[in-house]
Amino acid sequence: SNINTVKLDGFEADDILGTIVSRNQNLNLDQYIISGDKDLMQLVNKNTFIYSPGNNFQPKKIYTEQAVFDKWGVNCNRIIDYLALVGDSSDNIPGVAGVGPKTAVKLLNQFGTVENIYTLINDIKNERLKERMISNKDNAILSKELVTIDNNVPIDFSIDDVAFNLIDFDNMQKGFNELEIYTYDAIIKKYINKEPRENKKIKKDYNLIQNQKDLITLSEEIKNYEYFSIDLETTDINPNIAQIVGISLSFNKNQAYYIPFLSPNNNVLSLGSFIDLFSSILRSEKYKIIGQNIKYDLLVLKRHGIKVKNIYFDTMIAESLISPEKNSYKLDNLSLDYLEYQMQPIEELIGDKKNNQILMSEVALEKVCFYACEDADITLQIFHKQSQLIKEMELDNLFYNIEIPLISVLLNVEYNGIFIDEIYIQKLSSELKVKIATLSKNIYSMADKEFNINSPKQLSEVLFDELELKPIKKRSTASNVLEKLRDFHPIAQHILDYRHLAKLVNTYLDTMPNFIIKSTNRIHTSFNQAITSTGRLSSTKPNFQNIPIKTDIGKKIRKAFIPDNKDNFIYSFDYSQIELRILAHYSNEKNLIDAFINDDDIHTRTAALIFKMNESDVSFDERRIAKTINYSIIYGAGPYRISQELKIPIKEAASIIDNYFNTYPKIKEYIDNTISVGLKDDIVRTFNGRLRKTLNLKSSNRNIIEAEKRAIINMPIQGTASELIKIAMINIDKKIQREQMKSRMILQIHDELLFEVPKDELDTIKNLVIYEMENAMDLNVPIKVDSNYGKNWYEAH
Repeated sequence: SNINTVKLDGFEADDILGTIVSRNQNLNLDQYIISGDKDLMQLVNKNTFIYSPGNNFQPKKIYTEQAVFDKWGVNCNRIIDYLALVGDSSDNIPGVAGVGPKTAVKLLNQFGTVENIYTLINDIKNERLKERMISNKDNAILSKELVTIDNNVPIDFSIDDVAFNLIDFDNMQKGFNELEIYTYDAIIKKYINKEPRENKKIKKDYNLIQNQKDLITLSEEIKNYEYFSIDLETTDINPNIAQIVGISLSFNKNQAYYIPFLSPNNNVLSLGSFIDLFSSILRSEKYKIIGQNIKYDLLVLKRHGIKVKNIYFDTMIAESLISPEKNSYKLDNLSLDYLEYQMQPIEELIGDKKNNQILMSEVALEKVCFYACEDADITLQIFHKQSQLIKEMELDNLFYNIEIPLISVLLNVEYNGIFIDEIYIQKLSSELKVKIATLSKNIYSMADKEFNINSPKQLSEVLFDELELKPIKKRSTASNVLEKLRDFHPIAQHILDYRHLAKLVNTYLDTMPNFIIKSTNRIHTSFNQAITSTGRLSSTKPNFQNIPIKTDIGKKIRKAFIPDNKDNFIYSFDYSQIELRILAHYSNEKNLIDAFINDDDIHTRTAALIFKMNESDVSFDERRIAKTINYSIIYGAGPYRISQELKIPIKEAASIIDNYFNTYPKIKEYIDNTISVGLKDDIVRTFNGRLRKTLNLKSSNRNIIEAEKRAIINMPIQGTASELIKIAMINIDKKIQREQMKSRMILQIHDELLFEVPKDELDTIKNLVIYEMENAMDLNVPIKVDSNYGKNWYEAH
C-alpha cells in the first residue's frame, strides 16, 4: 500500500513515536497518535494529541492536556512518575505494590516527582505508606526508567515520506479483501474512483418456473446431470419454524431455476407438485447434491416431508477446512474470493433490520428469482473450485468421510430435539434470582454505594478508584483479573459469584423456555461444524456446550433435561480422559501408555512419578498438582500459567514441569516436534488431516509466537478428539436407522453423547454406543467410555 514504515533495531515503537512528534514540533501542525497506551500520554502537548480508539471498557476519545489531567489527576509531564508508582501490568511495569491511583496523585501533588519522594521520604506521615515506598524503591526507579520515552532515536524521517497522496489505495483494498475485511471497501473506493468489486459482465440464464409443464421439463432435465446445487428461500432463519418460499436449483454454470411456492404474485406452484416430481431425485444415490450451509435447507425440507439422500458437498464446511483462519464463510465473501463476483445483498430485497424488514414471501417474484438463482449458481461454481483444493490439500478423507456424513447425523439430532421441565426451570430461576439479589446487596455494602455491577466502567471505578485495588490489564474487570483480586478484597469473589449466577439465569434459565418449538414442545438447538478451528462442534439457540459441569448450579440445570415419555430414560455416554489418551498416542510415551493399558489412576500415577514416591503415598494435593499438569500441558501451559492455577511461585512451577518432562520425555519431544513441523510446513494436522495454519510462529511479536505455540500444541489433540466423537456419531446413527430403533440421539456436548432411550432398548443402546465410541479410531491406547442413565441428565451424568 506504500505506507511508510519507520523502525530501528534495538528501539521500541514508543521511542520512535516520541522522536517523530518531537522533531515535528517546529512544523506548526497538529499531530495525533493513535493508541490506547497510557505511557504515550507523556507526549501530549498543545499540538500533540492521543486518539484512543477505545474498547469494550472505554469509549474512543481524543486526549488533550486537559483531558489527561481530568483522567489521571496529573499533568502530562508527570505521567511517567504516575505510572512509576501505580505500574502498568500490560507493559510489565511493576510500580509500587499497594500504591493505587489516588495515593499516587496525592504523593505527586506533594512531592512532584518520584526522585523528590525519596529525597523527602521522611515527610510521608503515613508509616505504612512510607514503608511500602522504601521497600519498593528499586521497582519505582526501574518503572520510571521503563516508561520514559526516548525522544532522540537516530532515525531518518521526513514528513514528506508520509504524504497522503503516496498511498496506493488499490493495493490496500486488495490486501484488506485477502484478509476477509470488506468493511472499508466503500471508503477506499472514494480514493480509487471505482466500485469495491466490479462484477464481470457475465450473462446469467436465470429461469422462473411458474407452471406444471415447466416443472416437469426441469425434473427431466436435471436427471442428465450428476451434480446439482439446491438452495431454499424461507420465511425465517430458524429452520424449525420456517416455511418454504421457494427452491432454486443449478446444474450448469451461470444457469439456475427458481420454483416459487409463496409470493405476493399469483403465479406460484404447490409444494406438493414439487414433492411428486423431485422426491425420488432427492432420495436417489445417483445424484450428488451441493449446498451452502445445507443442513439448514435439509432440516426445513425434512419438516415438510422431503428427505434428501446423497448430500455430497457443503461449500461453507469446505471453506472452514481450506481456510480455518477465516472468521466468516458467508457465500457473498466466498463469491468474491473464488469468482471475483459481487452478489446481490439480501437487504436489497427485504431491507435491513432498522427499516421495517419484510419477509422473503412478500418480495416480488422477479426479484426473488434472481437472488435465489444466484445463490444456487454461485454455490455450484464455488464447489467446482473448492473440490480441487480439498483434494490438493489432502483434506478429502476428513471432508467426504467425516464432515459430510456428519451433516445427516446432526440433522437427525436437531430434528429430534430435547425435552425440558419448564416448571422446574422457572422455579430454579426464581431461587437463583434471590441469591443474586443477596449478592448484589453484599457488593453494594462493600463498595459503600449502589452501582451497575454489569457496567465494566462503573465496576472499574469502584475497584480501582474507590477501593484503590491495583489495576491489572488496563483496569480490566474480566473474570481472570477478578480471580487475582480475590486475594486482596472479598468483593472480587462476590462479583464472580454474581456473574456466574446472572449468566446462568440470563443465558439458560430465563431464555431456554423461549426456544421451545410449539409444534414439537421440544428445544431444537443448532450445531455448527464451521466455527471452531479445532473442529469441535458448537451449538447455538441455545448454546448447550457452556452449561457448567462441576458447579452445583450446573448440576441443577441438568435436572431439567428429561424424557417427554415417562417410560423413557436419558442415557449419557462420555469419553474418559480422551485428550490425555490422544496425547499418549501422539507422543508414544510408554509410561503414559502403560498407565492407560493397566487402567491406573493416571493422575496418581503421574504424581508418583514426578514426586518420586509410591502411588500409595500420593496425597490429595500431590494428585491435584499432577492432574493440573496433565491437562495444562495439553494446552501448552508454561510455568506462569501453572503457578497461577496452583497458586505457587513460578520457580516451583518450573521445577514441577521439568520433573514432568523428565518423567514423560516423549511428551516434551512431541511438543518440540509439533512446533518444528509448524515452523517448517506452516501447518499442523490432526489424525484425520484437519489443518491449522501456523504462520504466526514467524511473527516478530513474542506474545503472538507464544500464543501460537500453545494453540498448535493443543490443536492436533483436541481436533483428533472431535474427529473421534464425530466418527462414533456417524456409525451410531447408521445402526440406529438400520435397526429402526426408537432410541434417539438428542445432544452432543464436547466428549459426551446424550440419548433418549425406551426401557426395552437400554441394554441394546449401551452395547451399541460404547462399542462404536471405543472403536471409532485405532489409537495405541485403549479408549474408555463411561455411561449411565436416569430420569434426567443429572442422574445420567
